[in-house]
Formats: sequence, structure tokens, C-alpha cells
Amino acid sequence: MNYLDSKLATFEQALKTFNEALLINPSQLERDGAIQRFEYCFDLCWKTLKLVLEKRGLLDLNSPRSVFAAAYAENLISDEILWSTIILKRNASVHTYNEALAASLFSELPIYYAAMSALLVKLKV
Repeated sequence: MNYLDSKLATFEQALKTFNEALLINPSQLERDGAIQRFEYCFDLCWKTLKLVLEKRGLLDLNSPRSVFAAAYAENLISDEILWSTIILKRNASVHTYNEALAASLFSELPIYYAAMSALLVKLKV
């Protein structure tokens, strides 16, 4: 298994754990765990995507924003606005904590999970 295949497998496994955390009426601890799983899935997502883009010859992509802009240009993602939102939500969840943000973010996690899952399918082709 090469390095990219290994990263894809790790990303896929992380998405499984993320999906398991998307509970109805979670406790505060379960909600916070789901948010943490979102955060590490996002990190695996953009770093794996960066490897795919490098394999296509796109170098010097050093931030999530530049990686997702390139992915949009390469037709790997179709909704650049959604991915910009995901980046903003991930940054807010990592750098700020408040109850309202956590509740709002948790309600959006299924959308973000679906976007990451769809991207994984494209990356595995």
C-alpha cells in the first residue's frame, strides 16, 4: 500500500467514526465528541486532498483554502461555498468554544459529513 492509499484508508476510517458520532439528541459530551471527530476528519480530508492534487502536479498548496480552491478548479468538489463554510466552521470550533457555536455546529455536521464522504468517493477512483 502506497502513502496515498494509506492516507485514503485512514480518512475513510475516520469518516466512519465521524458518522457514528452523529446521534439524535446527544449528551453534551457526545456532541463535543462529534465536533472533535469533525475537526480531525477535516484535517485528514484536506491533507489527503493535498496529496491527490500534488500527484496531479499541483504543488505549493499549503493551506486548506488553497487546497480546496485547487480541488474546485480540478472538479473534485462542486460547491466551493460549502467547503469555504466548512473551513470557517472548523476554524471557529478549534479556536473558540461557546455553547451556541457548539449547538449550531452540531446541527450542521451531517451536511459536512456528506460532503467529505462524497469527496472520498471521488478521491478513491
